Parts: sequence; structure tokens; C-alpha cells
Amino acid sequence: MRLLVLLLFLVGCTAAPPAPAPTVDVVTLNLWNDQADWPARLGVIADTLGALRPDVIVLQEVLQDSAKGLANQAETLGARLGYAVVFASVDGPDRAKRYGNAILSRHPVLDTNWVRLRPLTDYRVAAHARLDIGGRPLDVVATHLHHTMEGGAIRAEQVADLLALLDQTAGARWVVAGDYNAPADAPELSPLADRAADAFGTLHPGAAVSTLVEALGHTPRRIDHVFAGPGLTPEAARLVLAEPVGGVQPSDHRGVWVRLRWP
Repeated sequence: MRLLVLLLFLVGCTAAPPAPAPTVDVVTLNLWNDQADWPARLGVIADTLGALRPDVIVLQEVLQDSAKGLANQAETLGARLGYAVVFASVDGPDRAKRYGNAILSRHPVLDTNWVRLRPLTDYRVAAHARLDIGGRPLDVVATHLHHTMEGGAIRAEQVADLLALLDQTAGARWVVAGDYNAPADAPELSPLADRAADAFGTLHPGAAVSTLVEALGHTPRRIDHVFAGPGLTPEAARLVLAEPVGGVQPSDHRGVWVRLRWP
């Protein structure tokens, strides 16, 4: 009996520890459409994101303009990185010029959807993609909210539309990322903040950082966010594409990289 107890003790001591829960890396970046030197900026953005290899990239201000010979910027970046691309715009596929948001994924895309955000004259959309992250479904929503400082009531309407989209696509963990044109604690974002965690703010409370590039004339504000829904725990977060590379500023926004862990 004593020998059996000893053997059981030794087996317990040598058993491998349980594997940690998987993580998902998300980057959000306002692409600044084709402003400044887009080919040079594309090179910096592609090199940086290629080195990071996030699971998901959420883009805003994505432009396609055949009259200018500009291919869809998200598709161009996705082709360089080898990522699947989901693009949404109020401009139909037959239009020469299209402007919207995109989701890039290095994992299989299971489903896609998109909705216009109110008011319809504001040309705002939310793109949705359900991704297969190593056998776990993840709903990703990319958005870009109304831009004026005094437009809190408009953003509140748009947040309500985002939450309605999430309710319609319920059934998976979810992330809503993009350019909110408001700080994470703005009153108009509170219905979303009540249901999700501002990943960067959770890990760096009170940090005096700006996702807007001051050198390009912006007032410093952190307005680009990754909100992680229930069950996804923020584990790491930092700004990326924040400084010029070889004299090239990647965008007028800094990107936000976060790592989220499943339960």
C-alpha cells in the first residue's frame, strides 16, 4: 500500500502542467486613405505588421479609386501579408471610388456581414467577420464612428447599431475595434464599455498616450480602441506603427496592438 501511494505521488509530480489557454492578437489602424506617400507608407505598414503577424488586423479609412489607379488598399495589404480580406463600404462594388473599413485575417473566415450605421448620411459602416481561430469562433467587428467633437449623440446612435449587430450575431466571443473618434470613457461609448473591456485602458489605466500623431496637426487623444467582449481577457497592449521609419510616418494615427486570452 505504501509503495502504491509513493508511485501515485511520483506520477503526480511528473505530470505535465496544463497548457495555457490560447491567445489572439488584434491590431487596429486607421489607414489615412491615400494621403501623403501611400506606396512608401504601405511598405512600412506591411513590414511592421508582417513582423508582428497578428491574428486579426482591423483597418479604417480604406480607399479604392480606380480613376486614380488605386487598388483597394486593404486587398493590397492583405495580398502582401497573405491574409484573407473582408471589406465593407456604403459605396457599391460597381463604384469607381469606394471608402470603408476592412478586416484582415490569417485564419479561415467562416462568415461575413456588414451594416450601415445611422444616420445614413454619415457614410459609416460596421464590418463583421466570424473567424476560426484554431477551432474557436471569434466575431470581429470593424468600425469607424462619427468624427466631430460635438457629435456625441451621433456616435451614441452608432454604438447602438454596433450592439444590435453583436446581438444578431451572438454565439461566439467577440471584439469590436476601430477609430471611435472619442476616448474609451466617453459617455456615448458607455453602452459598449459596459459590455466589453477597453483592452489598452484595462492594462494601462490613466496612461497619457495619444493614438493621433501630433506632428500632423492633431490634438493628442486616444480614440482608437479594441473592445474585448466577455470571456476574452486583455493580457498585453501597446501602440504600434507609432513613429516614422526612414522618414516615413505610417499614418496620421498610431496603431493599437493587443493580446487577448481565452478562458
